[in-house]
Amino acid sequence: MMKRRSLLYAAGVAVLCSVQGLAAQEKPIVILHARIIDGLGERPIEDGTVILRGRTIEYAGPASGATVPRDAQIIEGKGKSVLPGLADLHVHLQGAWDGISVDLLGYQRYLNAMLYSGITTILDTGNYQPWVLQLRQEVASGHLLGPRIYCTGAMIDAADPAWPDLAYALTSWAQIPEFVHRDKRANVDLIKGYANLSDRMLRRLVEEAHKEKIRVVIDQWERNGSPDLVRTGIDGFAHAPTRNMRADDIQLIHERELFVITTLTVEEYSAHRRLNDLRFLDEPLIAETTPPWFLTELRAEAARTLSEAEKHEVQASVTGFDEMKRNVRKLLDAGVLLAAGTDAPYPGVFQGEALHHELELLVEAGMTPLEALRLATFNAARIMHAEQEWGTLQAGRQANVVIVAGNPAERISDTRKIETVILNGKILDRNSLRFDVKKDAGFRAVTGNFSSPMQ
Repeated sequence: MMKRRSLLYAAGVAVLCSVQGLAAQEKPIVILHARIIDGLGERPIEDGTVILRGRTIEYAGPASGATVPRDAQIIEGKGKSVLPGLADLHVHLQGAWDGISVDLLGYQRYLNAMLYSGITTILDTGNYQPWVLQLRQEVASGHLLGPRIYCTGAMIDAADPAWPDLAYALTSWAQIPEFVHRDKRANVDLIKGYANLSDRMLRRLVEEAHKEKIRVVIDQWERNGSPDLVRTGIDGFAHAPTRNMRADDIQLIHERELFVITTLTVEEYSAHRRLNDLRFLDEPLIAETTPPWFLTELRAEAARTLSEAEKHEVQASVTGFDEMKRNVRKLLDAGVLLAAGTDAPYPGVFQGEALHHELELLVEAGMTPLEALRLATFNAARIMHAEQEWGTLQAGRQANVVIVAGNPAERISDTRKIETVILNGKILDRNSLRFDVKKDAGFRAVTGNFSSPMQ
């Protein structure tokens, strides 16, 4: 029995090593003569070298200042750009392509798609709490291959929550300490307050959360950006505002040091803009990571005739999308801490690819490519209070690196031209991250409207 247990243990270790893909390379990795985009928004180093040793960046700077280890694995970077692993600070790992159906068993597809797209860090902003906590735990331990997961756990909403299966229903002030203590014990990274909470309840939630040194991020739909919400003491908004933001409203957000996660992609979806031309579905970051039935169902959705009520909602979202683009530029100019997020998945908002589209929309909104890239690297790390760990190409940071063809400092769409993804010092096999119908279990989402019938 002891011998059998030893064999099983050895086999388990072998499987773990093959699954996690996270063990650091034995040899240092050196990327030679690449363009370095450091994530800080600084001018790129045109002839740069990056040295990775184990899970850490040892050097990132001019090639002339680098000492290349004799035993290093060399990656020739001439004509290419190297940048920090990207971060999407607003995703939901349980959703299928439509953002409503539930797909808890398909999580590895989504984790693979994000890594394939160069995303090495995510923030899940509302989910079935024990499930997402286990995902976070198993990715951190190396049992699952995926980007680093931060999470809010379940959202906290009012008595009639907008998403009943994803939220705690707060019906009295007396519940707030227990909800906060529960999240404290679970070690959630943030608490997310949701749409139907009154300002009084929200203020009480913030007070209790801050006692436990947990920050509160809020999504109150069309009220996002409201000075009334800012004055409750919240720490950030999960979406950029779609309301007309006055200069003093933006100044208040800056003075209170709130952060804002952008999510232009999901508002564009609501405006039905991207579904007007489905050629984007041929984009490799989608076509190579997505189950074919997702695409079939999405094409059917795009061809569906909208009801009059839906047409009215779409028109309102067109206005909101335009306002949101103006607001992210205003917030950036005012010095507000912004980070990129997508709210994936929704129709046309795919896990992984959506962040690249978010960067394109940020540039469309008036940012430079370097400003947009900072939102998906250094700024994201700042929001998670982890800027000393990841988010930049600097010595001592985690060895999460993406190598792309072209120059995204000038053409933001070049972020899509991914050639190499390095996670915690390990070069990933991107081919193994592609969706393979022969290997996939074929899990299908549970369809239905899981939002509150009152919404």
